[in-house]
Amino acid sequence: MSQQIRPPLEKIVSGGQTGADRAALDWAIAHGLSAGGWCPLGRRAEDGIIPEHYPLEETPSDDYAERTCWNVRDSEGTAIFTVAAGLSGGSRRTAEEAARLRKPWIHLHGGTPCPAERLLAFLEEHRIRVLNIAGSRGSREPGAGRLVWLTLEEALFPAFPARNSPAAGRTEAPSTKGDAIEIQGLWLESRIGITEAERSRTQPLRVSLRLEINDLSVAARSDRIEETVDYDELAREIRRVATSPPRNLLERLAEEIAAVVLRRPKVGSVSVVLEKFPLPHAEGVAVSLRRVRDEAPSRPGRKARQDTDPLSQPLPLS
Repeated sequence: MSQQIRPPLEKIVSGGQTGADRAALDWAIAHGLSAGGWCPLGRRAEDGIIPEHYPLEETPSDDYAERTCWNVRDSEGTAIFTVAAGLSGGSRRTAEEAARLRKPWIHLHGGTPCPAERLLAFLEEHRIRVLNIAGSRGSREPGAGRLVWLTLEEALFPAFPARNSPAAGRTEAPSTKGDAIEIQGLWLESRIGITEAERSRTQPLRVSLRLEINDLSVAARSDRIEETVDYDELAREIRRVATSPPRNLLERLAEEIAAVVLRRPKVGSVSVVLEKFPLPHAEGVAVSLRRVRDEAPSRPGRKARQDTDPLSQPLPLS
């Protein structure tokens, strides 16, 4: 999805509960977008204490209703995510608070057609810079966190493609126009995992890519595939790599995918988000990395320069 948000989204907030709340915070942190919000006194959540790496402020009360109200109040709009079509419990309370405070809100559920497009339209219509995300907790609807992550990824990946970049001041790929080709939601099959049982069978993975290109205007003028990247051929090669001999780590495959992309001479850098769904009580796990082509001329077998972190870190989706 190439549409950009105007004005740009600046922050995502939530209450830190399991499920939709934490998926929203995880996504923002993973993509270098500011995150925050109010949580109950004592950082209370259904699974105990909300981990400290979530940058939340505590309300004076440990009542969930107070932090629900304050997050609606202090944001410019609210997106509520549920798997079921109806609103109940805390999700319904969030909608009621938004209506009471006359703040715009939208409900996206498992049956919503084109949820990413609807979210983008909502953000642009109301010129939202600070978005509150609420919805079902993990114990009530285990799929809510995944719905949040995938909707944000499809809607906002073009605007926030890489972990902590450019917010962290990293060097960008050499590009004068900022042109890019994106492949979103490409499904793969791979034998990957620490245990022999995992590696003995294929399992589904999902990869999203942003290929930063120096200049696509030549291809636009010539209308020739030779002047750009053949994304169909690239997708086939990535699928072949994924089905090659088993691996232990998701990080390893993500690195190999980045290397495959950077073999295309027109690609200056690539952002990779690779998702796996291995755990019965979690929405999934992902790694997000960005790799930049060496400034020196490339040589066969030479590894692309890493972008700062020696290895990507697993990012929870629940």
